[in-house]
Amino acid sequence: MLQSYTDWLLKRYKIILIVVVVCVVALASGIQRLSFTSDFRIYFSEDNPQLAALEKMEDTYGKQDTVYFFISAKQGDLFSREHLSLIHDLTEAAWYLPYADRVNSITNFQYTEAKDDLLTTGYILRDKAELTNDKVAWIKRTVLVEPTLVNYVISEDGSATGVVARLRLPDDKSKAPDKTVAAARKLMADMRAAYPKVTITLGGSATAGVVLGEAVGQDMEHLVGLSYGILIVGLLLLLRSFVGMLVTVLLATFSIAATMGTYGWFGVTLTPVAGWVPSVVMTMAVADSVHILISYYHNLDRGMERREAIREAMRININPVFVTSLTTIIGVLCLNFSDSPPYRDLGNMVALGVFYAWLLSMTMLPAILVWLKIGKRRPSDFKLRLIDNVASFVIKRRRILLVVMGLWSVIAASFIPRNQLTERWHEYFDETFEQRNTIEQIDKRLTGVHSIRYLLDTGEDNGIHDPKYLQTVEAFAHWYRQQPGVAFVDSIVDVQKRLNKNMHGGDPAWYKLPDSRELAAQYFLLYEIGLPRELSMDDMVNFNRSGSLFRVLIHKTHSEAILDLDNRARQWLQHNAAHIQFSEGTGIDIIFGYINHRNIHQLLKGTLLALVLISFVLIFALRSVRLGLISLVPNLIPAALAYGTWGLFVGRIDLSASIVICMSLGIVVDDTVHFLSKYLRARREQQLNIEEGIRYAFHTVGVALTITTVVLVAGFLVLVASHFSPTWTSGLLLAITLSYALLADFFFLPPLLMILDRRGYAK
Repeated sequence: MLQSYTDWLLKRYKIILIVVVVCVVALASGIQRLSFTSDFRIYFSEDNPQLAALEKMEDTYGKQDTVYFFISAKQGDLFSREHLSLIHDLTEAAWYLPYADRVNSITNFQYTEAKDDLLTTGYILRDKAELTNDKVAWIKRTVLVEPTLVNYVISEDGSATGVVARLRLPDDKSKAPDKTVAAARKLMADMRAAYPKVTITLGGSATAGVVLGEAVGQDMEHLVGLSYGILIVGLLLLLRSFVGMLVTVLLATFSIAATMGTYGWFGVTLTPVAGWVPSVVMTMAVADSVHILISYYHNLDRGMERREAIREAMRININPVFVTSLTTIIGVLCLNFSDSPPYRDLGNMVALGVFYAWLLSMTMLPAILVWLKIGKRRPSDFKLRLIDNVASFVIKRRRILLVVMGLWSVIAASFIPRNQLTERWHEYFDETFEQRNTIEQIDKRLTGVHSIRYLLDTGEDNGIHDPKYLQTVEAFAHWYRQQPGVAFVDSIVDVQKRLNKNMHGGDPAWYKLPDSRELAAQYFLLYEIGLPRELSMDDMVNFNRSGSLFRVLIHKTHSEAILDLDNRARQWLQHNAAHIQFSEGTGIDIIFGYINHRNIHQLLKGTLLALVLISFVLIFALRSVRLGLISLVPNLIPAALAYGTWGLFVGRIDLSASIVICMSLGIVVDDTVHFLSKYLRARREQQLNIEEGIRYAFHTVGVALTITTVVLVAGFLVLVASHFSPTWTSGLLLAITLSYALLADFFFLPPLLMILDRRGYAK
């Protein structure tokens, strides 16, 4: 059957090339239909319990997407006419940002005071024309002693502040965040030009989502081009054939274009994670071409006629290329076990790309070899001598290598537990991004950058005025303020204390909770009546006043610390607030923390399933249960070595690092399959003994394995140049894993075969 297919292909190569080009162009035309979203919520599945808690909270207290203008004085503090004018103008202009729902700053803070038992509420600065020297001094005195502002909206020394625009973005995965952030950037540029004595930078969750998309877009623009450059140079040096390099690059490009276009035709909305697909598919597509090309050139060097060389290259590679493609697809498809939809899409897209690469290597590649009449290269005896020397060394030192590799694997694996499952989203971007610098400045000079929110409900209308409820919330706030890393705590208690002080002539001794439910309700009603509609208390209390929102801001830390803090907080509530109905902590930080845990456990299940499936594939392909099981050992060692090395030098597994085990599993199997297929061919077809079979495998496939590994590792190392942490993390870990894979297949698999195959199981 293979012979018939190859003969047909050699006869109809022109038709095949035309059909392939037409099909790829038709598929690739779907790229223009692709749409992208920068909405953070796309990273969470619809049944995510933490996302459900966040949406429940947002249904009552409003969306939590923000654009954050960070303002700092270049000299002195912000309490001057010019600086306060800036804050006022920026606050007013922020209301006109697309989808802006609420804007908070020190200038629109609702200052309260009481005269003759009448509570009045008003802007601390309604009109900048009011800014006399006395007014500026009064604003400074008032703001810097207000507990609800200091370390939240204004720094303790008054040198930094924030203007926060809360957004009500549409639920669909639209370009709404991009539109808002673009308008915010223009506003920021205008304010920078008008007020040069201050520093203004942009942050906020909506901005972070947009910057994430820009970071991946920047990677695609620069790193894909760099990957192509390295691919071209590497193939030219290693294949020593311009046409061979050109064919390989063309196959990789067609695979990428067909993959992206297919998703475009299906109308899939992609996330920034999909930006990794071109680099990953490109590096993977190289392997199929290189193995066939190396065999083709090897056959020509042996004196075969060109068409016969193609037939033989196809004959000895069609099974291993199919098996390696299948195992790679199985490996990346285990990403469907991920709790994050974008990573499922990533696995499916890479799987589709690998399928297209295999299909093109079985059709377009041999057809081009016939059409272009690619002839012999200048032989490279050096590489063959080098690989033969490696074979001799492995055969001679097999026992030592087996012990050394085994001990190394065990020792490296012992460092795996040093890896902490955690996420540091504030480090996603490096210092080349304004978003990162804004985060650093907010955390250092103003307030915390992580948040946790709780819903505290009494279960009865107007229950928030119950003194027992207020006292419990006050105690909870006091507990939280004692915890390390907590920057600010915001609750209804602070409002009630301020109102009680106002109603007692501003006496600081009365900065405490009202004595009775009636007083608390009366003060709160008077306060709400005086508030403008756009700055109502609806972001802190629910409609029937049965419950309130409790907010905590935390300085830079990792997700494990946030989850631990939330867990201890809920334990405190369980022991001290039995009369209050409270929700689990929620917010983007909480969701990311939990998703990392779930992702690891789900991917482990997927990896185990993939291992089982790959085992069956290898047993069937190798026609030996024993060899199929043996082959799993060198396939597991690279992951153990890589994650052990990661534990020793990095010690942190985040969402991007957790997917590498699935991404690499199928690729790692590639080298093993190609080596074993050549070894078995030597043992079964040529009746060679074990040592000669090992030599034959090294001689026929060693150079190809080296070339593909070098190209793959170089391709993934390109990702290390990214300024986006998830990209360079996954790229580096993949490169480390594939490097260990070649070492395992060269220095562990052969000694293992020489010991375990003594009885001729391979035959």
